[in-house]
Amino acid sequence: MTAIALVFALSGAASGQNNLTESNAKMNAFSRTVLSTNGSTRATGYEMSTKIITANGKVFVAWLDRVSDTQVRTLDLKSGRWSETILVGTGLDNHGGPAMTLDSGGYLYLVFGPHHGPFQFCRSRRPYDATEWDKLPEFGDHATYPSLVCGPDDTLHCTYRGGPAPWRLMYQQRPAGGDWTAPRELVHPGVPDGYTQYGNSLAVGLDGTLHLVFHVYDMHPAAGKAAGYLRSRDGGSTRETAAGKSLELPATLSSPCFLEQDAGFDMRVGNVAVDAEGHPWLTVSHGEAKPTSVTLWHHDGVKWIARPLLPEVAVTFPGKQMAWHGCLTFDGAGTLYVAAVREDPPGGWGHPSQEVVLLTSRDRGVTFDVTQLSATDPAFPSWLPNLERPFGAKPLARPPGLLYTHGGPGAGVTEGAATEVVFVRLDANQ
Repeated sequence: MTAIALVFALSGAASGQNNLTESNAKMNAFSRTVLSTNGSTRATGYEMSTKIITANGKVFVAWLDRVSDTQVRTLDLKSGRWSETILVGTGLDNHGGPAMTLDSGGYLYLVFGPHHGPFQFCRSRRPYDATEWDKLPEFGDHATYPSLVCGPDDTLHCTYRGGPAPWRLMYQQRPAGGDWTAPRELVHPGVPDGYTQYGNSLAVGLDGTLHLVFHVYDMHPAAGKAAGYLRSRDGGSTRETAAGKSLELPATLSSPCFLEQDAGFDMRVGNVAVDAEGHPWLTVSHGEAKPTSVTLWHHDGVKWIARPLLPEVAVTFPGKQMAWHGCLTFDGAGTLYVAAVREDPPGGWGHPSQEVVLLTSRDRGVTFDVTQLSATDPAFPSWLPNLERPFGAKPLARPPGLLYTHGGPGAGVTEGAATEVVFVRLDANQ
Protein backbone atom coordinates (compact mmCIF):
# COMPACT_ATOMS: atom_id res chain seq x y z
CA MET A 1 0.00 0.00 0.00
CA THR A 2 1.60 3.28 -0.99
CA ALA A 3 1.00 6.34 1.14
CA ILE A 4 -0.70 9.21 -0.65
CA ALA A 5 1.76 12.06 -1.30
CA LEU A 6 0.38 15.35 -0.04
CA VAL A 7 2.06 18.66 0.78
CA PHE A 8 0.40 20.30 3.80
CA ALA A 9 -0.16 24.04 4.18
CA LEU A 10 -1.99 25.43 7.21
CA SER A 11 -3.99 28.46 6.08
CA GLY A 12 -5.97 29.26 9.21
CA ALA A 13 -5.04 30.09 12.79
CA ALA A 14 -6.89 29.80 16.06
CA SER A 15 -6.27 30.22 19.75
CA GLY A 16 -7.69 28.91 23.01
CA GLN A 17 -8.33 25.44 24.33
CA ASN A 18 -9.05 23.96 20.89
CA ASN A 19 -5.96 25.34 19.15
CA LEU A 20 -4.76 23.14 16.28
CA THR A 21 -1.36 21.57 16.81
CA GLU A 22 0.74 20.58 13.82
CA SER A 23 1.87 16.96 13.84
CA ASN A 24 2.11 15.97 10.21
CA ALA A 25 5.39 16.27 8.38
CA LYS A 26 5.46 17.86 4.94
CA MET A 27 2.75 16.51 2.75
CA ASN A 28 1.63 17.59 -0.71
CA ALA A 29 -1.64 19.10 -2.03
CA PHE A 30 -3.97 19.77 0.85
CA SER A 31 -4.55 22.73 3.15
CA ARG A 32 -6.59 23.38 6.28
CA THR A 33 -8.47 26.60 7.02
CA VAL A 34 -10.20 27.32 10.33
CA LEU A 35 -13.49 28.91 9.24
CA SER A 36 -14.80 29.53 12.75
CA THR A 37 -13.66 29.28 16.37
CA ASN A 38 -17.25 29.51 17.61
CA GLY A 39 -18.57 26.25 16.19
CA SER A 40 -21.44 24.29 17.68
CA THR A 41 -20.69 20.95 19.32
CA ARG A 42 -21.98 19.30 16.13
CA ALA A 43 -20.83 22.04 13.79
CA THR A 44 -20.35 19.81 10.73
CA GLY A 45 -22.81 16.98 11.52
CA TYR A 46 -24.59 15.17 9.97
CA GLU A 47 -23.16 13.31 6.96
CA MET A 48 -26.51 12.88 5.20
CA SER A 49 -26.48 16.63 4.48
CA THR A 50 -24.40 18.27 1.75
CA LYS A 51 -22.66 21.36 3.19
CA ILE A 52 -20.10 22.20 0.46
CA ILE A 53 -20.84 23.28 -3.12
CA THR A 54 -18.32 24.29 -5.81
CA ALA A 55 -19.75 26.27 -8.73
CA ASN A 56 -18.87 29.24 -10.94
CA GLY A 57 -15.33 29.55 -9.57
CA LYS A 58 -16.45 29.60 -5.93
CA VAL A 59 -16.73 27.20 -3.03
CA PHE A 60 -19.75 27.74 -0.77
CA VAL A 61 -19.49 26.23 2.72
CA ALA A 62 -22.21 26.02 5.40
CA TRP A 63 -21.95 24.90 9.03
CA LEU A 64 -23.44 25.44 12.49
CA ASP A 65 -21.99 27.93 14.99
CA ARG A 66 -23.06 27.60 18.57
CA VAL A 67 -25.63 27.01 19.58
CA SER A 68 -27.57 26.81 16.32
CA ASP A 69 -26.51 29.57 13.91
CA THR A 70 -26.35 28.48 10.27
CA GLN A 71 -23.33 30.27 8.79
CA VAL A 72 -21.93 30.46 5.25
CA ARG A 73 -18.56 31.52 3.85
CA THR A 74 -17.39 31.60 0.24
CA LEU A 75 -13.94 30.82 -1.16
CA ASP A 76 -13.02 32.59 -4.40
CA LEU A 77 -10.89 30.02 -6.21
CA LYS A 78 -9.17 32.57 -8.42
CA SER A 79 -7.97 34.85 -5.62
CA GLY A 80 -7.82 32.21 -2.89
CA ARG A 81 -9.65 34.56 -0.53
CA TRP A 82 -12.48 33.75 1.85
CA SER A 83 -15.50 36.00 2.32
CA GLU A 84 -16.78 37.25 5.63
CA THR A 85 -19.09 34.93 7.56
CA ILE A 86 -22.79 35.33 6.72
CA LEU A 87 -25.46 34.37 9.26
CA VAL A 88 -28.41 32.87 7.38
CA GLY A 89 -30.62 31.97 10.35
CA THR A 90 -30.81 30.50 13.83
CA GLY A 91 -32.28 27.17 14.82
CA LEU A 92 -33.01 25.40 18.09
CA ASP A 93 -29.96 23.37 19.12
CA ASN A 94 -26.98 21.40 17.78
CA HIS A 95 -29.29 19.17 15.69
CA GLY A 96 -30.24 22.12 13.45
CA GLY A 97 -27.37 21.91 10.97
CA PRO A 98 -27.83 22.91 7.33
CA ALA A 99 -28.34 20.92 4.14
CA MET A 100 -27.47 22.81 0.95
CA THR A 101 -28.08 22.50 -2.78
CA LEU A 102 -27.98 24.59 -5.99
CA ASP A 103 -30.36 24.81 -8.95
CA SER A 104 -29.55 25.22 -12.65
CA GLY A 105 -29.90 29.00 -12.39
CA GLY A 106 -27.18 29.20 -9.73
CA TYR A 107 -29.48 29.86 -6.76
CA LEU A 108 -28.40 28.29 -3.49
CA TYR A 109 -30.91 26.69 -1.10
CA LEU A 110 -30.50 25.94 2.60
CA VAL A 111 -32.71 23.80 4.83
CA PHE A 112 -31.96 23.96 8.57
CA GLY A 113 -33.15 24.74 12.05
CA PRO A 114 -35.49 22.46 13.94
CA HIS A 115 -35.20 19.50 16.26
CA HIS A 116 -38.71 18.12 15.77
CA GLY A 117 -40.35 21.07 14.01
CA PRO A 118 -40.74 22.74 10.61
CA PHE A 119 -37.57 23.37 8.59
CA GLN A 120 -36.42 26.89 7.85
CA PHE A 121 -35.97 27.22 4.09
CA CYS A 122 -33.87 29.94 2.45
CA ARG A 123 -32.70 30.83 -1.08
CA SER A 124 -29.81 33.06 -2.08
CA ARG A 125 -30.99 36.44 -3.36
CA ARG A 126 -28.66 36.27 -6.37
CA PRO A 127 -27.12 33.39 -8.37
CA TYR A 128 -23.74 32.12 -7.16
CA ASP A 129 -23.80 34.65 -4.32
CA ALA A 130 -24.16 33.66 -0.65
CA THR A 131 -24.06 37.16 0.84
CA GLU A 132 -27.84 37.71 1.06
CA TRP A 133 -30.70 35.25 1.57
CA ASP A 134 -34.49 35.30 1.29
CA LYS A 135 -36.66 33.32 3.67
CA LEU A 136 -39.18 31.05 1.96
CA PRO A 137 -42.14 29.26 3.59
CA GLU A 138 -41.20 26.63 6.17
CA PHE A 139 -42.03 22.97 5.61
CA GLY A 140 -41.69 19.58 7.28
CA ASP A 141 -43.62 17.52 9.82
CA HIS A 142 -41.84 17.27 13.23
CA ALA A 143 -38.65 17.34 11.17
CA THR A 144 -34.96 16.65 11.98
CA TYR A 145 -31.91 15.60 9.90
CA PRO A 146 -32.57 16.93 6.37
CA SER A 147 -30.98 15.59 3.20
CA LEU A 148 -31.52 17.90 0.22
CA VAL A 149 -30.75 17.49 -3.50
CA CYS A 150 -31.79 19.18 -6.74
CA GLY A 151 -33.05 17.10 -9.68
CA PRO A 152 -32.29 17.76 -13.38
CA ASP A 153 -35.61 19.61 -13.73
CA ASP A 154 -34.81 21.80 -10.68
CA THR A 155 -37.21 19.90 -8.45
CA LEU A 156 -35.90 19.91 -4.88
CA HIS A 157 -36.08 16.61 -3.01
CA CYS A 158 -35.81 16.36 0.77
CA THR A 159 -35.87 13.41 3.16
CA TYR A 160 -35.87 13.68 6.94
CA ARG A 161 -36.90 12.01 10.18
CA GLY A 162 -40.34 13.17 11.21
CA GLY A 163 -44.05 12.48 11.20
CA PRO A 164 -46.02 11.21 14.17
CA ALA A 165 -44.28 9.23 16.91
CA PRO A 166 -42.60 6.86 16.61
CA TRP A 167 -40.90 9.03 13.98
CA ARG A 168 -40.75 7.77 10.40
CA LEU A 169 -38.52 8.47 7.40
CA MET A 170 -40.34 11.19 5.46
CA TYR A 171 -40.08 12.69 1.97
CA GLN A 172 -41.21 15.94 0.33
CA GLN A 173 -40.46 17.55 -3.03
CA ARG A 174 -40.72 21.08 -4.38
CA PRO A 175 -41.14 21.56 -8.16
CA ALA A 176 -39.24 24.49 -9.65
CA GLY A 177 -41.04 27.67 -8.62
CA GLY A 178 -43.71 25.69 -6.76
CA ASP A 179 -44.60 24.67 -3.24
CA TRP A 180 -43.52 21.69 -1.17
CA THR A 181 -45.75 18.65 -1.52
CA ALA A 182 -47.40 17.09 1.52
CA PRO A 183 -45.10 14.87 3.64
CA ARG A 184 -44.97 11.25 2.50
CA GLU A 185 -43.89 8.33 4.65
CA LEU A 186 -41.12 6.22 3.08
CA VAL A 187 -40.10 3.97 5.99
CA HIS A 188 -41.97 2.92 9.13
CA PRO A 189 -39.90 1.55 12.03
CA GLY A 190 -42.38 -1.18 12.88
CA VAL A 191 -42.29 -0.48 16.63
CA PRO A 192 -45.11 0.90 18.78
CA ASP A 193 -43.21 3.65 20.56
CA GLY A 194 -39.85 5.10 21.57
CA TYR A 195 -37.00 6.96 19.90
CA THR A 196 -36.25 6.22 16.22
CA GLN A 197 -33.57 7.47 13.81
CA TYR A 198 -32.70 6.79 10.16
CA GLY A 199 -29.47 8.47 8.98
CA ASN A 200 -31.16 9.14 5.63
CA SER A 201 -29.09 10.35 2.66
CA LEU A 202 -30.16 11.30 -0.88
CA ALA A 203 -28.19 11.53 -4.14
CA VAL A 204 -29.12 12.07 -7.80
CA GLY A 205 -27.60 9.92 -10.54
CA LEU A 206 -26.58 11.18 -13.98
CA ASP A 207 -29.88 9.85 -15.36
CA GLY A 208 -31.93 11.63 -12.69
CA THR A 209 -32.51 8.54 -10.55
CA LEU A 210 -32.99 9.35 -6.86
CA HIS A 211 -30.92 7.13 -4.56
CA LEU A 212 -31.65 6.90 -0.83
CA VAL A 213 -29.77 5.00 1.90
CA PHE A 214 -30.87 4.75 5.52
CA HIS A 215 -30.67 2.72 8.69
CA VAL A 216 -33.49 1.87 11.07
CA TYR A 217 -32.74 2.57 14.74
CA ASP A 218 -35.25 1.96 17.52
CA MET A 219 -35.35 1.29 21.26
CA HIS A 220 -36.52 -2.35 21.22
CA PRO A 221 -33.65 -2.76 22.20
CA ALA A 222 -31.67 0.41 21.48
CA ALA A 223 -29.72 -0.28 18.26
CA GLY A 224 -29.55 0.28 14.52
CA LYS A 225 -30.76 -3.09 13.26
CA ALA A 226 -30.98 -2.64 9.49
CA ALA A 227 -29.31 -0.76 6.63
CA GLY A 228 -31.47 -0.17 3.58
CA TYR A 229 -31.63 1.33 0.10
CA LEU A 230 -34.46 2.73 -2.05
CA ARG A 231 -34.40 4.33 -5.47
CA SER A 232 -36.87 6.22 -7.64
CA ARG A 233 -36.60 6.37 -11.42
CA ASP A 234 -39.69 8.52 -11.88
CA GLY A 235 -38.85 11.69 -10.00
CA GLY A 236 -39.92 10.50 -6.57
CA SER A 237 -43.37 9.09 -7.38
CA THR A 238 -42.51 5.42 -6.70
CA ARG A 239 -39.71 3.47 -4.99
CA GLU A 240 -37.95 0.21 -5.82
CA THR A 241 -35.03 -1.95 -4.71
CA ALA A 242 -31.57 -1.89 -6.29
CA ALA A 243 -32.68 -4.89 -8.35
CA GLY A 244 -35.69 -2.99 -9.70
CA LYS A 245 -38.38 -4.67 -7.56
CA SER A 246 -41.28 -2.30 -6.92
CA LEU A 247 -41.93 -1.52 -3.25
CA GLU A 248 -45.11 -0.79 -1.39
CA LEU A 249 -44.68 2.23 0.89
CA PRO A 250 -43.97 2.70 3.67
CA ALA A 251 -41.17 0.16 3.68
CA THR A 252 -40.77 -1.88 6.87
CA LEU A 253 -38.18 -4.31 8.19
CA SER A 254 -39.93 -7.07 6.23
CA SER A 255 -39.51 -5.23 2.91
CA PRO A 256 -36.86 -6.55 0.44
CA CYS A 257 -34.79 -3.36 0.46
CA PHE A 258 -32.12 -4.11 3.11
CA LEU A 259 -28.49 -5.01 2.46
CA GLU A 260 -27.77 -5.78 6.12
CA GLN A 261 -30.27 -6.70 8.82
CA ASP A 262 -30.00 -8.51 12.16
CA ALA A 263 -31.49 -8.07 15.64
CA GLY A 264 -27.96 -8.27 17.06
CA PHE A 265 -26.52 -5.47 14.92
CA ASP A 266 -26.02 -1.85 15.94
CA MET A 267 -25.39 -0.06 12.63
CA ARG A 268 -25.32 3.44 11.16
CA VAL A 269 -25.16 4.34 7.47
CA GLY A 270 -23.18 7.24 6.04
CA ASN A 271 -24.20 9.07 2.90
CA VAL A 272 -24.88 7.59 -0.55
CA ALA A 273 -22.66 8.26 -3.58
CA VAL A 274 -23.39 7.29 -7.19
CA ASP A 275 -20.68 6.15 -9.61
CA ALA A 276 -20.52 6.87 -13.34
CA GLU A 277 -22.48 3.68 -14.09
CA GLY A 278 -25.34 4.80 -11.86
CA HIS A 279 -24.59 2.33 -9.04
CA PRO A 280 -24.98 3.32 -5.37
CA TRP A 281 -22.16 3.24 -2.80
CA LEU A 282 -22.36 3.74 0.96
CA THR A 283 -20.59 3.03 4.23
CA VAL A 284 -22.10 1.09 7.13
CA SER A 285 -20.60 1.36 10.63
CA HIS A 286 -20.92 -1.55 13.05
CA GLY A 287 -20.84 -0.47 16.69
CA GLU A 288 -21.48 -3.97 17.99
CA ALA A 289 -18.25 -5.19 16.38
CA LYS A 290 -15.11 -5.22 18.50
CA PRO A 291 -13.19 -3.29 17.34
CA THR A 292 -15.72 -0.94 15.78
CA SER A 293 -15.58 -1.28 12.01
CA VAL A 294 -16.79 0.34 8.81
CA THR A 295 -17.85 -1.58 5.69
CA LEU A 296 -17.91 -0.10 2.18
CA TRP A 297 -20.90 -1.40 0.21
CA HIS A 298 -21.82 -0.96 -3.43
CA HIS A 299 -24.29 -2.49 -5.87
CA ASP A 300 -22.84 -3.66 -9.20
CA GLY A 301 -26.19 -3.86 -11.00
CA VAL A 302 -26.77 -7.46 -9.91
CA LYS A 303 -25.84 -7.78 -6.24
CA TRP A 304 -24.54 -5.94 -3.19
CA ILE A 305 -20.78 -6.24 -2.54
CA ALA A 306 -19.09 -5.52 0.80
CA ARG A 307 -15.51 -4.37 1.48
CA PRO A 308 -14.18 -3.92 5.06
CA LEU A 309 -12.21 -0.70 5.54
CA LEU A 310 -10.66 -1.22 8.98
CA PRO A 311 -7.80 -3.38 7.57
CA GLU A 312 -6.87 -0.49 5.25
CA VAL A 313 -6.77 2.01 8.12
CA ALA A 314 -4.88 -0.44 10.36
CA VAL A 315 -1.96 -0.58 7.89
CA THR A 316 -1.29 3.13 8.44
CA PHE A 317 -2.59 3.37 12.02
CA PRO A 318 -1.91 0.07 13.84
CA GLY A 319 -3.93 -0.52 16.98
CA LYS A 320 -6.64 1.97 16.04
CA GLN A 321 -10.31 1.33 15.36
CA MET A 322 -12.82 3.24 13.24
CA ALA A 323 -15.53 5.42 14.76
CA TRP A 324 -19.15 5.72 13.67
CA HIS A 325 -18.61 8.63 11.35
CA GLY A 326 -17.92 8.26 7.64
CA CYS A 327 -18.92 9.70 4.28
CA LEU A 328 -17.90 9.19 0.67
CA THR A 329 -17.97 10.75 -2.79
CA PHE A 330 -16.66 10.36 -6.35
CA ASP A 331 -15.09 13.05 -8.48
CA GLY A 332 -15.57 13.32 -12.24
CA ALA A 333 -12.43 11.25 -12.88
CA GLY A 334 -13.95 8.33 -10.99
CA THR A 335 -11.72 8.64 -7.92
CA LEU A 336 -13.44 7.41 -4.76
CA TYR A 337 -12.91 9.34 -1.52
CA VAL A 338 -13.97 8.02 1.89
CA ALA A 339 -13.66 10.30 4.91
CA ALA A 340 -13.59 8.38 8.18
CA VAL A 341 -12.51 8.77 11.79
CA ARG A 342 -9.87 6.66 13.51
CA GLU A 343 -9.72 6.42 17.30
CA ASP A 344 -8.14 4.53 20.17
CA PRO A 345 -10.28 1.66 21.42
CA PRO A 346 -12.72 1.59 23.11
CA GLY A 347 -13.43 5.09 21.73
CA GLY A 348 -16.97 6.41 21.81
CA TRP A 349 -18.98 9.51 20.92
CA GLY A 350 -16.57 12.45 20.60
CA HIS A 351 -13.62 10.56 22.12
CA PRO A 352 -10.50 12.80 22.37
CA SER A 353 -8.41 10.33 20.33
CA GLN A 354 -10.55 10.79 17.20
CA GLU A 355 -8.83 12.09 14.05
CA VAL A 356 -10.14 12.49 10.49
CA VAL A 357 -8.56 10.24 7.87
CA LEU A 358 -9.10 10.06 4.11
CA LEU A 359 -9.13 6.84 2.10
CA THR A 360 -8.57 7.46 -1.62
CA SER A 361 -9.08 4.83 -4.33
CA ARG A 362 -8.50 5.16 -8.07
CA ASP A 363 -9.57 1.58 -8.80
CA ARG A 364 -13.13 1.57 -7.41
CA GLY A 365 -12.24 0.40 -3.93
CA VAL A 366 -9.81 -2.38 -4.76
CA THR A 367 -6.89 -0.52 -3.17
CA PHE A 368 -6.71 2.60 -1.01
CA ASP A 369 -4.20 5.25 -0.01
CA VAL A 370 -4.78 6.41 3.57
CA THR A 371 -3.73 9.72 5.13
CA GLN A 372 -4.70 11.73 8.18
CA LEU A 373 -6.20 15.13 7.36
CA SER A 374 -6.60 16.54 10.87
CA ALA A 375 -3.73 17.78 13.04
CA THR A 376 -3.30 15.39 15.97
CA ASP A 377 -4.49 16.85 19.26
CA PRO A 378 -4.69 14.43 22.22
CA ALA A 379 -6.97 16.79 24.17
CA PHE A 380 -9.83 17.23 21.68
CA PRO A 381 -11.36 15.14 18.91
CA SER A 382 -11.40 15.98 15.21
CA TRP A 383 -14.58 14.33 13.96
CA LEU A 384 -17.94 14.69 12.16
CA PRO A 385 -16.35 14.83 8.67
CA ASN A 386 -18.50 16.05 5.80
CA LEU A 387 -17.23 15.50 2.24
CA GLU A 388 -18.36 17.59 -0.71
CA ARG A 389 -20.54 15.61 -3.08
CA PRO A 390 -22.66 16.38 -6.15
CA PHE A 391 -25.64 18.56 -5.18
CA GLY A 392 -27.52 17.30 -8.25
CA ALA A 393 -26.91 15.04 -11.23
CA LYS A 394 -23.58 16.49 -12.40
CA PRO A 395 -20.38 14.91 -11.04
CA LEU A 396 -17.73 16.89 -9.17
CA ALA A 397 -15.34 18.63 -11.54
CA ARG A 398 -12.44 18.57 -9.07
CA PRO A 399 -11.39 16.81 -5.85
CA PRO A 400 -13.90 17.42 -3.05
CA GLY A 401 -13.63 19.79 -0.14
CA LEU A 402 -14.09 18.50 3.39
CA LEU A 403 -15.35 19.93 6.69
CA TYR A 404 -14.80 18.63 10.20
CA THR A 405 -15.34 19.71 13.80
CA HIS A 406 -12.35 20.09 16.15
CA GLY A 407 -13.60 20.10 19.74
CA GLY A 408 -15.59 18.11 22.25
CA PRO A 409 -19.20 16.90 22.03
CA GLY A 410 -20.51 18.78 25.06
CA ALA A 411 -22.99 17.43 27.58
CA GLY A 412 -26.24 17.95 25.67
CA VAL A 413 -27.86 19.55 22.66
CA THR A 414 -27.23 23.11 23.86
CA GLU A 415 -24.21 22.74 26.16
CA GLY A 416 -20.49 22.62 25.47
CA ALA A 417 -17.49 24.78 24.69
CA ALA A 418 -17.00 26.40 21.28
CA THR A 419 -15.37 24.23 18.63
CA GLU A 420 -13.30 24.95 15.55
CA VAL A 421 -14.83 24.45 12.12
CA VAL A 422 -12.08 23.31 9.77
CA PHE A 423 -12.20 23.24 5.96
CA VAL A 424 -9.79 21.03 4.02
CA ARG A 425 -8.88 21.61 0.36
CA LEU A 426 -7.60 18.48 -1.35
CA ASP A 427 -6.54 20.44 -4.45
CA ALA A 428 -4.55 23.18 -2.72
CA ASN A 429 -1.78 23.08 -5.34
CA GLN A 430 -4.18 23.99 -8.17
